[in-house]
Amino acid sequence: MKIGQVAVKYDISIDTINYYINYGLLVPPRKGGQRHFDAQTLRDLEQVLELKDLEFTLGEIHRILSLYRVSGLASPQDIADLKHCYQEKKHACAEQKDHLARVVDRLDRKIIALGDQPPAGSQPGLPVRMLELLCCPHCGGELDITGVSMNLRYIFSGALTCPCGYRAAIEDGILLTPNKNTDVHDTPDINRAMYKNLPPHLITLFQHSYNWMVRQLEQLPLDGRVVMETYVNAWFFLHNHQQYLHPGGKYVVVDKYPETLAMYKQLIEKQNYGLDILYIADAGTRLPLKPRCVDINIDFFAVNEHNFYHDTFLLGELAPYFAAGARMLGTYFYFRGGRESMKALLREYPASSKDNFSLSCFNIAMELGGFRVVEREDIGYTTSSGDNIGFSFHQEGERMYLMPYLAGLEG
Repeated sequence: MKIGQVAVKYDISIDTINYYINYGLLVPPRKGGQRHFDAQTLRDLEQVLELKDLEFTLGEIHRILSLYRVSGLASPQDIADLKHCYQEKKHACAEQKDHLARVVDRLDRKIIALGDQPPAGSQPGLPVRMLELLCCPHCGGELDITGVSMNLRYIFSGALTCPCGYRAAIEDGILLTPNKNTDVHDTPDINRAMYKNLPPHLITLFQHSYNWMVRQLEQLPLDGRVVMETYVNAWFFLHNHQQYLHPGGKYVVVDKYPETLAMYKQLIEKQNYGLDILYIADAGTRLPLKPRCVDINIDFFAVNEHNFYHDTFLLGELAPYFAAGARMLGTYFYFRGGRESMKALLREYPASSKDNFSLSCFNIAMELGGFRVVEREDIGYTTSSGDNIGFSFHQEGERMYLMPYLAGLEG
């Protein structure tokens, strides 16, 4: 029988058969320069497959076949040796069975624990004390609130109005402005697809950046301060770092999609840290916030994300809301070279700035905006972002760097 016929008969690949031959498990005779799989070789193959099914390693299988080949098990010692091989494997499998039973039991407990989590809602509404941060984005006037459903701590729903004509609403604890998204090149990521299919090495880079940002965050005064993060539909730093946030702080989370904010609001509430968070659904950067009210701005990819749809510098756009001495803590993504990736980016996002993912342009914009970078660190790069929708434009082989930074607003 030829090797191709053997592969079909036993439903294994030719490469596997050749590997067994090279390993010494199969010793087919040759006829006319070609291997011939005779009856003995086929019996050996069947024994190999059976022993593999019994959890024997190839090394152990080779040892067993050798016992047959040396004496045909005519020697009592060979029979004793074979019996010992079977007993050892039986003992190892019994131990593995007990271990797996314990694993199954532990996994059951973890599944039950997750299933029994309460549908928490430690912050079901907009915190009343966050109202002091709001004003009309058109005229800067005080907003009136009517039709309110609330308790002593939270506002669940209501209408916000200004004599100048501005209208907004609070629904399910989220402030909804009339500035809604109209860009067709983006959608709300309510299934967190951005976080799926990221290659492990890129996730490792993310974690290095997170660690750097956390170390800086722990040095910043948060009690009584206002911390803001925008563009969370792409990447969101604060929601899975709540343990580092001070309960006396005030937190503002902005995105253009109410659906994304509702999804994250639910995830945040389940973690039950009880932080006061103002969620604002607004598709722009002219927010219903008082000037100079933000002390710390968080940017994990937000500057990059803004440039997917605008040719302006995000921190410059948000500058009117930054208090004197405000800090910018973030991570900027940039290419060195990256010509093909940028071509792909501009094809996918026609409104994207050609200066996106440019470290030199980031540095210039920071300087022109009056921001001084106090610390930064190049934590490395990736040449492949995998099959991920967030970095679909990244071309294999081109280096994309992550640079966490801390900056301050001068003047």
